[in-house]
Amino acid sequence: MSRATLSARRAMMSTIMLAWFVAPVWAQGKLVGYGTSSVGVVFERWGLGDGIAQPVHDGSSTVVVENVSQLSLPITARVPLGQQWTFDFAAAYSTGRVELAAPDPALSTTRYELDGITDARIRATGHLTSTVSLTLGLNVPLGRTSLDSAETQAFRVLAAPPFSFQTARLGSGFAASAGVVLSRQLGAVWAGALGASYEMRGDYEPGAVIPALLSSDYSPGDALRLSAGLDGLLGQHGLTLGLSLDVYPNSDQITDPALEAGALTSQLGPVITTDVQLRIATRGLKELTIYAADRYRTSFSAGRLATGNRTVPESSGNYLDLGIRAVIAAGRGTGILVVPNFRHQTGLDSDNTLATAGIVSGAMTVTLIREIGAAYVLQPFVRGQVGRLESGGEETTATAFAGGVTAGIRF
Repeated sequence: MSRATLSARRAMMSTIMLAWFVAPVWAQGKLVGYGTSSVGVVFERWGLGDGIAQPVHDGSSTVVVENVSQLSLPITARVPLGQQWTFDFAAAYSTGRVELAAPDPALSTTRYELDGITDARIRATGHLTSTVSLTLGLNVPLGRTSLDSAETQAFRVLAAPPFSFQTARLGSGFAASAGVVLSRQLGAVWAGALGASYEMRGDYEPGAVIPALLSSDYSPGDALRLSAGLDGLLGQHGLTLGLSLDVYPNSDQITDPALEAGALTSQLGPVITTDVQLRIATRGLKELTIYAADRYRTSFSAGRLATGNRTVPESSGNYLDLGIRAVIAAGRGTGILVVPNFRHQTGLDSDNTLATAGIVSGAMTVTLIREIGAAYVLQPFVRGQVGRLESGGEETTATAFAGGVTAGIRF
């Protein structure tokens, strides 16, 4: 295998590892090469059969959620900065709606709504040497974090993992991160990489998260990620393996003058994620990839600053996602991406809200990839999904439809 091929494989492994690091930083330099930008429109809607009961904001009673939908407009940009650095930007606008079977007795409404722009995520990635890469990131707090009671109820549903909406939340406060990846060629057809990143998160005012607290401040804990990966060939086929560990070294805190016994605290347990991608060489398709990702969340703890945290029973869970990506050639400059997908999320038994709900579902996504000239690409898509959702001991059929289009440009 040529030296150029070996170098490309090592660079691919480094790129895969860097993609796992979130939160990014601004850099300046002469622009060279090509940049890309995209803007999209995505609509997603879930129907929950006979509905699923959820506690109201003050916990005094329950409401039945029947339908959940979101319209989002994501925008991204990627620009080279000099010969060694790349700048990435991502933000979105979204509007979400939660429809109830009957009025919320506390808020006198049959609908929760939440809309606005999200935080802007900025990342600068640089190759310091042929084997060392650095990522710096910022989360710029443009999105709202202070929500009223109805918006908080909407957020708790829209951000629920079973729905996997395009935009899970608007704002999460200021954050800054740094990550480093060390890559190395391992034999003739394999490359490996080790990575580490740390994210520091700033305080913000969360609004009506807890009804009894009117002037609370939320201080999220920091996050550390350790990663390892391999990329190589099995005969004519390509294989990528990834393993990451997320650790949260300090507790989240909610402080408020009304908390006479001290700040409320919680701390997430370690999260272990494994990723496998098998790229199958085939003449009949432009691309055929089988993938699987499994994330195991260990138990979290909660308590007060003065007394310390205690492990919350039944607060661990597993999230499995597997599927196939196939690109079918459909003429010059045109391809059809077909993605059948299966998800199994156990959820957490420690709570009775959609935020900790479990789901078993199957989905099919079909995307038309159409290149227009040398600089433009248009990607309309549709997705259908059906499954079974469980929350607080109740189960219901869950069906989803999504559709949208993304327009991209190379410059």
